[in-house]
Amino acid sequence: MIPTWAAVVGALSLIVIALSVVVSAVAVVAAALGVRAFLGATRDAAEPVVRDLRQLVATVRTEADGLAETSRDLRQRIVRAADATEEAVRDVVTTVRTVSRGVSLLGPERPVKKRAAKRRRKR
Repeated sequence: MIPTWAAVVGALSLIVIALSVVVSAVAVVAAALGVRAFLGATRDAAEPVVRDLRQLVATVRTEADGLAETSRDLRQRIVRAADATEEAVRDVVTTVRTVSRGVSLLGPERPVKKRAAKRRRKR
């Protein structure tokens, strides 16, 4: 047979173990609530920052879109100017050819300097 004092000691041990489990459970619940409160406070503190970041991203997107549009516009202007310049050069070349043909039809080419030099010699 088991002595009575062993049963009492066993019962007291079980009470101590049960209390330690209850205390541990309360500590875990308290820690969980503390973490939950900390995360809530962190989220509340981060919301204005996140809102500002979203506005900043929207502003950067708007500016980037504006720069892209400006770049496209400038590129189109440059292409148009290059086309106009090319056409103007063609017109000048055509005019020079026409004038050269007209001069060649008038007679032999005499450089102006030679004529002036001949006139001076005659005098």
